[in-house]
Parts: sequence; C-alpha cells; structure tokens
Amino acid sequence: MNTWLAEPPPRPRALIARRAAGLLFLLALIPRLALTLAFLRMPIGLDDMFQYDMLARSLAAGNGYRWYQREAVARLKPYLDQLLPQELDLEAVPLEGFQTIFRAPGYPAFLALIYRLGGFENRLAWARIVQALLGALLAPLAAYFASTLTSPKAAVLAGAVVALYPILWLYPSGLASENLFLPLVLLGLLALLADPHARRARWGTLSGLVLGAATLTRGSLVLFLPLAWLWLWRHRSPRHAALSMLAAMLLLLPWAARNSLIAGRPAFVENTAGYNLYIGYHPKGDGTFLSAAAVKPMTILDDSQRDAWATQQALGFIRQDPGRLPGLLLRRLAALAGWEDRELRYFYSNNFFGPIPQPWLAILYAMLVSPWMAVALSAPFGLAALEHRPARGLILALVAATLAAYLPILASARFHLPLVPPLAACAAAAWTRRGLAPEALAALRHGPSRWRWAALVAAALLVLWAWDLSREWDLLAALMAPGGNQTFFDY
Repeated sequence: MNTWLAEPPPRPRALIARRAAGLLFLLALIPRLALTLAFLRMPIGLDDMFQYDMLARSLAAGNGYRWYQREAVARLKPYLDQLLPQELDLEAVPLEGFQTIFRAPGYPAFLALIYRLGGFENRLAWARIVQALLGALLAPLAAYFASTLTSPKAAVLAGAVVALYPILWLYPSGLASENLFLPLVLLGLLALLADPHARRARWGTLSGLVLGAATLTRGSLVLFLPLAWLWLWRHRSPRHAALSMLAAMLLLLPWAARNSLIAGRPAFVENTAGYNLYIGYHPKGDGTFLSAAAVKPMTILDDSQRDAWATQQALGFIRQDPGRLPGLLLRRLAALAGWEDRELRYFYSNNFFGPIPQPWLAILYAMLVSPWMAVALSAPFGLAALEHRPARGLILALVAATLAAYLPILASARFHLPLVPPLAACAAAAWTRRGLAPEALAALRHGPSRWRWAALVAAALLVLWAWDLSREWDLLAALMAPGGNQTFFDY
C-alpha cells in the first residue's frame, strides 16, 4: 500500500533531550552575542527604533504610554522643521509627551522592564544582551516544536537551522518587535500542540495568554486567533477553545478599551492600518515599504487624525487607478516571499560596516539569502509528507493568516520571519525522510492533491524570486560594485 494514501493517527513523540536543547541554545547564542557585543554601543538609527525607545522610557519612568516628549522633540526639531508646514513650537509639546495608540504596547513594555532593571544610562546595551538571549531560545523552541510532528533527528536539524539563520542574528542589535514577537508566536504554537491525548485545560488557557501577548506585540496576529480557536475546537475540545479565547480577550480587551477612550471611537491594540494603507497604495510605491511616503503621515501628531487622513488618502489612490490593484497584490506576494536582504542593503549602503571587498560581499549576501530559499522550497514537501494532520492544519492556518494580514495592505520579507521556525520543522522533515523524492514523484501522479500543491508552491516561489531579482538587479549591481557602501539607499 502506498504510504501517501494512508495517514496513521498522530502519535505522541518524545521531546528532544535537554542536552541537545542546551547545545542548540549555545549554537544560536554565540553568533547573536558576538554581533551584539560588536554593536553594543551603536546608536539606534531608524524611526521605529526611536519610537520604541521613547515609549519604553516613558513607561519605565512611570509616565504612561507616551511618545515625543519635549526633550526628544527638541533633539529632533531640525529634522521635524523640514517636514512640518511651519516651525514647531516646543512650548506646545507636553513635557511628558503625547498619549498614543499608534503602536502595540507589548514590545515597548518589554523594553521598559529591561530599562527599569538595567538603568537608563546603559539601556540599549542591556536591551541588546537580553534580546540576544531571547533570540537564542528560538533554536531549542523550534526543535521542541518540530519534535511534536517529526523525528528527533529532524527536530534537532530544525533547531540548528533556526540557530544558524543569519538574518535572525542581526535583530538583537536593534530595537525591533520581532525580538519579542517571534518567540511568543512559537510558544503559542507549542501550547496549541501540547498534550494532544489529555483533556487538561491548562494548555488552552496558556495558548490564549501567549497568543494574546503576541497580538499585543503585533496586532496583525489577530487574524490567526480565530483560526487557532477553531483548530482547538476541532482537535482538542470546545473547552480548550473557550478557555484560550477567554484568556486572550482578558489581555486584549483592556488595551483596546483604553485606545477606544483616547480615540473617541472603537479601536484595537494599535491604529497603524491607515498609515500602512497610505504607504501600500501610494502612487509612487509598489505595494511595499516606501520611505518617501512614510514621512508625511507622521507629521500629523494626533493618532486618530493621522489614521483618518491616511485612510482617506489611500482610498483616493485606489479610486484614481484601480487597475494597479492586481499588480500591487502580486508585488506584495513577491515581497512577502522574498529574500531577506533589505537590512543588508540599507546598513551596508549607508556605510555602517565600511567597504567589504569582493568576493566576500557576494558570499555574505549568498549566506544571508540561501537559508530562506532552502527552507521555503523544501517546506511544502515536508508539510505534505507530515503524518501529523492537525499540525499540518495549524501551520497552514498561520501561513494563511500571514497572507491575509499583509497582502491587502503592505508587505515585506521581514513579515514572514514568524513562519521560519515552523517551516524549518517541515523542511527538516523533508531533508531527513528517506525516499521522499521518489515518493513525491509518484504521489504527484496518483497521490493526494497536497503533493501537487506543494510542487505548485515551490514553482511559484522560483518564479517570484526570478521576477523580484530582475526588478532589483540594478540596485544589487550598484551595491556589489566598488563604492557600494556609499550608495545610501533608503530603508
């Protein structure tokens, strides 16, 4: 009987050994900590980072969730005066800053805790060290996740992939919500998959708390929550689903109520939708992030006014040229599935590292983008071969929620990073499965449709990458040429 025609029920699997988990943690920590120490005193250099730092300092000082304090605005005044229609009056800026509902509070609260414990003077250094430790935890967590659905060998390999995933080495050195969001999403998946044979409700509650905290860190995850609860209803019990929903709502609703009171209308944990729509549909953009478009909305200091104005402008862009919509959707799909080279392009082109001679720069670029290519091309076949059908459905739900969150609005390769650990588990399952290639070829002709879908996804990725590379070829050529470290590309 062909193995792809009959799927045995999921069986309980042993977690990986503690020693293996410890070694994976060290394997992940060494490169992260090395880069963190190298850039320990580096100042923050992007608007997002300044905003996260302002919010965290306000929380740590006990002033509430506020940003653009008067002293911060005074330092930024020469820059802001170039953007605003008239010179900024510092006396009109509150000493403690403006209350805001723009950004989700999870990551600033995480930073605020570090600032309180480590002190304000060395806050960035302490934040980077803690983030390196937290990022290193992704490797054993990815192995634990993989151990619930594939062999111990594949689980350790999945953890090693995450440990040695180069773009993830860079994030601890910056102030970016991925540092908290990725571990929370992975912990949420682990809580959902835990204890499939017992009826203990604690796992349902824990999954809701963790996924609620992840949604407070990045609101786009809200689209995954109903899918997760439906999954729990079907594969665990209605009680698990209800407890998970209740736990998540207990975290999300108070902050949504706070934002609604400030906005004077119903609001969620953040109100970045209008801002992102404005950038995603700007006539000079291509559906991805456009630095030139990102500046103008932020000159409106009131969050509700900014959201309303940006949404109105975005709708106007759509009405002016509705024929752009299919192209923008396809471009966002290519960006979301694209290579993780944006950070290297920005920081290298702005001379953060100095010149890197060839062929070392090309080798560095290849090392940065090849792990995603290997994982993304292999994961569909590993997913199709999984014996654990509930896990397959859960991973597909997360992929679907990610696509639904970003394709209609704004996309970037960094938005697929939460998918890397679960997809690495699927890829490792494919790499360690004997006879997968002939099995897959036979299944393409006679087996279930999921094998044909896997081949279609892999082929689509190759086409999207080739198209994206052709669009970016001149930019990459300039980056790789002598003097590429001073081409000064926008982020």
